Amino acid sequence: MHQLYSNLVSHYEKAVSFQDRVVEYKRRCGHILPESETLLEVLIENLAEARRALDRETLSNQ
Repeated sequence: MHQLYSNLVSHYEKAVSFQDRVVEYKRRCGHILPESETLLEVLIENLAEARRALDRETLSNQ
């Protein structure tokens, strides 16, 4: 289970990084896309939840 949560956190980190670059690029080009920013916020929230789940799993195995 620990490996599953670790992989999930890793995937969310990559997705957040990618989406953050997309949003920053769009801002530099003068394009503001609320959908892109909303997606970034959702990914950040999901990453935080995945990290909490990983922490709970880690603590439960100690």
